[in-house]
Amino acid sequence: MLKNKLHGEAVLGEPSKAGVRSLKRSLTQLKKEMKTLEDKLLVLVKQSHQDLLTRLKTIPGFGPKTSIMLVVLTGGFDRFTCAAELCSYAGLTPVIRQSGSSVKGRPRISKIGNQKLRNLLFMCSFNACKPACHQAGKTRLAQIFMSE
Repeated sequence: MLKNKLHGEAVLGEPSKAGVRSLKRSLTQLKKEMKTLEDKLLVLVKQSHQDLLTRLKTIPGFGPKTSIMLVVLTGGFDRFTCAAELCSYAGLTPVIRQSGSSVKGRPRISKIGNQKLRNLLFMCSFNACKPACHQAGKTRLAQIFMSE
């Protein structure tokens, strides 16, 4: 939001110098606050889920922030007893839409679930689809889920 305001000031004919300075200070302060909160979250997650965090980081397409968010959003995967429950929670299960016997819709994902988790996995899938990561990702996923 502050970046948009800064851009708006920049495209004006004569931007207010005081306004731009104020917005830049606010943006800098918010970035520092976000960094502090991310560091605290990392410490908390590492205390309770270090092994899981390490294994998630080895999956192609998953970085440190993605791994942390996945652990936080799923509660360290302790809430789920099987993969189907996790898929339902993320809103990735297929839903068949049909009315009677004649009107059939294409099966689609349900989208009833945690939108942040679904979006996180969706973005990771794009990163994992890069050609160099593809085969390594399949192998690494199999190793991780076989070790549990």
